[in-house]
Amino acid sequence: MRKLFIQFFLLLFVCFLVMAMLVGLVYKVTAERAGRQSMDDLMKSSLYLMRSELREIPIRDWNKTLTTLDLNLSFKLHIEPLGKRSLGADLDRRLRLGEIVALDDEYTFLQRVPRSHYVLVVGPIPYLFYLHEMRLLDLALLLFIGLSLALPVFLWMRPHWRDLMQLENAAQRLGAGHLDERTHFDSTSSLNRLGIAFNQMADNINTLIASKKQLIDGIAHELRTPLVRLRYRLAMSDNLEESEQTALNRDIGQLESLIDELLTYARLDRPQVALKLDPVDLPAWLADRVEDIQLVNPQREVTLAMPHQGDYGAIDQRLMERVLDNLVNNALRYASERLRISLWLNGEEACLQVEDDGPGIPPDARQRVFEPFVRLDPSRDRATGGCGLGLAIVFSIAQAFQGRVFVETSPLGGACFRFCWPVKSAFSLTAEPR
Repeated sequence: MRKLFIQFFLLLFVCFLVMAMLVGLVYKVTAERAGRQSMDDLMKSSLYLMRSELREIPIRDWNKTLTTLDLNLSFKLHIEPLGKRSLGADLDRRLRLGEIVALDDEYTFLQRVPRSHYVLVVGPIPYLFYLHEMRLLDLALLLFIGLSLALPVFLWMRPHWRDLMQLENAAQRLGAGHLDERTHFDSTSSLNRLGIAFNQMADNINTLIASKKQLIDGIAHELRTPLVRLRYRLAMSDNLEESEQTALNRDIGQLESLIDELLTYARLDRPQVALKLDPVDLPAWLADRVEDIQLVNPQREVTLAMPHQGDYGAIDQRLMERVLDNLVNNALRYASERLRISLWLNGEEACLQVEDDGPGIPPDARQRVFEPFVRLDPSRDRATGGCGLGLAIVFSIAQAFQGRVFVETSPLGGACFRFCWPVKSAFSLTAEPR
């Protein structure tokens, strides 16, 4: 609110200031013109008065005589020699030519007495001093009026800002996964129509997510039923050779794996993911998992970089298993001979890394591999197996963990996938939607 208030107030204040300056400029031009004419008349009148009253007296004695006369003037008149004051070259020249010279600092005016070496001095004039004080008062009043604009601006902006904050909080909660979040504005609010549009958008998003979930669950159910019947009939068939049965079983297994991956990806690809957090001895758990991986894949060398002991926080063990399985299966699919799995703590961040000695991934394709159903040609294609969702699932889990996953070149020569998550935030994560 502060930034919006300052911007609006400055805009209003500048507009007010420009308007006041324009009005003041017009007033100044007209007032100076009238004042100059009045001062010219005043000086001429003063000279005529002095000459008429003191015509028989020498000019050098006028000052003595003026002190004895009662002229009832609000300002003083006296005569002084022409060169008495240091006026500067320009003012001195103008004074000798008979022009009226104003001394603003002394509120005094000078004019040469015609055909003499004397100057008529009028002032100090109280009215000019009053005008000077009025200028300062005008500036103070102008500043006060400008600052006083802040109050109506604040009173006008406050209800709008309150409604905007309500709308912003609702949008943040909706984006965080609270799909039932709605806004409620008064009918008199200027944001009422915007709130209605926001609620309609939230209803549409909720409907789309629900229909997507229903569609995926329905497709998975409809696909699994014929697959089960197909596997049963395949087991009961005696007309197929063993190689054909093996190939058909492999294809059916891939279809079932695809269905499982689709369901997992659909559960993770939502605004809210429920995490079941438990404290886990991650190094011990990883060591057991690496032993199992080596037993199942004796043709590959699977090594484990000694994990550092430490507190890795509370994690969702089921999702962490999926991360490890997907990264390892991806590495096994393309590795030539070796795999290396590492785990370490880097300050407040924990990292799980899987490397292989395969063909690697080109730098320009390292972001695309985390998109669903993306395969890289020619080294990573459908012939190598997999359904193209494993790395996309890992990316979604990284988002649920408030972490990150990326790929780079491994010292082994192939790809190096690194999955990192903040340990402290893992403690603070709950089953609330992210």
